[in-house]
Amino acid sequence: MPAPLFESSFLQETLQASASSPRSVTLSNGVQMSLLQKGVLKISPPCEAKQTRHIVISSAVHGNETAPIEMVDDLASQIASESIIPGHHLLLIIAHPNAILAEERFVETNLNRLFGDADYPQSQELTLAVSLKEQVTSFWQGVPIASRWHLDMHCSIRASKHYTFAISPQSTYPTRQKEFIDFMRKAGIEAVLLSEEPSSTFSWFSSSKFGAQAATLELGQVAKFGHNDMHKLAKFNRAFLELVESAEFSTDGDMITYQVDSSIYRQNMDFEFYFDKALPNFSRFTKGEELGKDGEKVLTMPVEQGGIVFPNPDVELNQRAALIVKSCATRYVDNQLTVLD
Repeated sequence: MPAPLFESSFLQETLQASASSPRSVTLSNGVQMSLLQKGVLKISPPCEAKQTRHIVISSAVHGNETAPIEMVDDLASQIASESIIPGHHLLLIIAHPNAILAEERFVETNLNRLFGDADYPQSQELTLAVSLKEQVTSFWQGVPIASRWHLDMHCSIRASKHYTFAISPQSTYPTRQKEFIDFMRKAGIEAVLLSEEPSSTFSWFSSSKFGAQAATLELGQVAKFGHNDMHKLAKFNRAFLELVESAEFSTDGDMITYQVDSSIYRQNMDFEFYFDKALPNFSRFTKGEELGKDGEKVLTMPVEQGGIVFPNPDVELNQRAALIVKSCATRYVDNQLTVLD
C-alpha cells in the first residue's frame, strides 16, 4: 500500500496552522490524489471514459456550514481508503479554514460575494477567492464545457419550508441541462431557484465564466460539527456518492421550481425587516405587504404571493439582504430547463 496522503483526514490537514505542502499519491487502484494547497484536493480516476466529468465539489465557503464539510471530508476518506473508486476528475474544496476554526460564516467579509469582477477591498477572504478562482480555472483548462460541473454546498442560516434547495445562477451558457437537473431530483433537492441576475457567488463564477453545470446547494440548517441531522440528508448523500462513482440519473422525485423575481440590497445603516427573525425561507407575502425599511424607503412585496429567501438585515452595505421569488412552470427546450412565459 502507498503511504497515505494525510496523517488523519483532509479536514484535519486543512485546519492545521501550518501551510499544507503540495504532494501527491497514487493508490493501489490507480486513483491519484493530489493536495494542491491547503483545503484543495484534486482527485483523478484510474481511467478515462467518454462520459468522464470534471466536478468541483466545494464546502466551507461559509465556515460554520458544517454538513457539507463533513460530506467532503468523508468522501476524501472513502476514496483514500479505496472504499470508493471515483469515475470522474474531482476538485474537493474546504474553502475557509480560519472561519471554520472561528465557527463563523466569515472572518472579515462574506467570501461568497467575492467571485465577481469588481475591485474588492483587500481581505483574507479576497485572497481566498482569488486563489480558488485560479484553482478552478486550472482544473478546467482544456476541458470540454459539457464535462464541467460544480456543486457548491452550503447550509441555510435559518429554517426553511424546503429543507434542501438549490440556486441555479445566471449564465449566458446552457447551464440547466436535464442531466444536471435530474441529479438534483435524484438527490432529493426539494426546490430550485432560477436566477437571471448576475451575481458574485462561487457557483455563478463557474456557470458564467466556464459554462459549468453549477448550483449553490442549501443542505439543511447551520449546526455545529457532529450535530447535523444527516438522516435528513441521506438521500442527497447517496446520490452524491453515486455521482462520484459515475452513476447516471433518470428523472426521480418531485422538485418545485421558483423564479427569482428581484433582490433586496441594503443601501443604508438604518435597515430592518419587520417580520420575525426566525421566519423560514420561502415564507409568502401578499403583493404590497410591508417587509421592512431601508433608510426612509419602505420595502414591500413586489409580486403576488411572493416568497422571501435568505433575509438577512445584518449584511454589509450594498450587499444582498434577501431574494424575492415566485413559483414558475418550466419545460425543457433543447435539453435546457426553461421558464414558461
